[in-house]
Amino acid sequence: MDTAIVTAALAEAQATGIPIAELSLDRIARRAGVSRSTMFRRIRSRDALEAAVREAGAETGHRSTVRERAIAAATELIVASGVGALTLEAVARRANCAVTSVHTQLGGRDGLLAAVFERHAPLPAVEELLAGAAQFESFEDGVRAVYTTIFDTVESGGGVIEALLAETLAKPDGVGMALARDVVPRITRTVGGWLAAEAANGSCRDIELPLLLPLLIGPITVHLVARKRLAAAGVPVPDRAAVIETMTGAFCRAVGTGT
Repeated sequence: MDTAIVTAALAEAQATGIPIAELSLDRIARRAGVSRSTMFRRIRSRDALEAAVREAGAETGHRSTVRERAIAAATELIVASGVGALTLEAVARRANCAVTSVHTQLGGRDGLLAAVFERHAPLPAVEELLAGAAQFESFEDGVRAVYTTIFDTVESGGGVIEALLAETLAKPDGVGMALARDVVPRITRTVGGWLAAEAANGSCRDIELPLLLPLLIGPITVHLVARKRLAAAGVPVPDRAAVIETMTGAFCRAVGTGT
């Protein structure tokens, strides 16, 4: 193995803070002052380079997949600059990969947004929760569990879901339309299915789902979109427990039967 290439890889990792496993070979070649093709002739393969780095007593780190890097990069862009800043080119630069690789792995911008939503949105967690809905002792307990899951998932997401929701509300024909094609049927099937079952057993008023679902989801969604903005403006916001209990009580008084 060409020790100059190993030295260049170590220097580039130290200068950028990027693990060697995450560095593109183009970066290492530039640091070594050679072309990519020349470097390939000298190192034979990335695996050989990483083996030489380990033999030199250094760690290479773990190289995540293009898909994982692209989702992480997209999340960072959305939180920092909003959905409008999300382009495949910007994601590829941040993820240190080719635009074609992002497109191949995620199916374009809509597919990338869907993957970010799936990673950070509360819907997958709510789906898992409601798969065991029989464990709820009462309708109120179920509603409280749904609101708790939604609140905690959004709050732990670093702002990405608030950004997606805000974009959806501002431009319903944009990203919201793309996500709705997949998300709305899932909400209707899972959350709507649970509410329909509660109506059938007499715990919930028998209201058409297009009216019942917004009554459940709408208030918490608007609150979570506005929450950080209100706090940033110096407006006091209620704590987690107050939000969950208030939303639970309001929904159950509105549609619950008390049985």
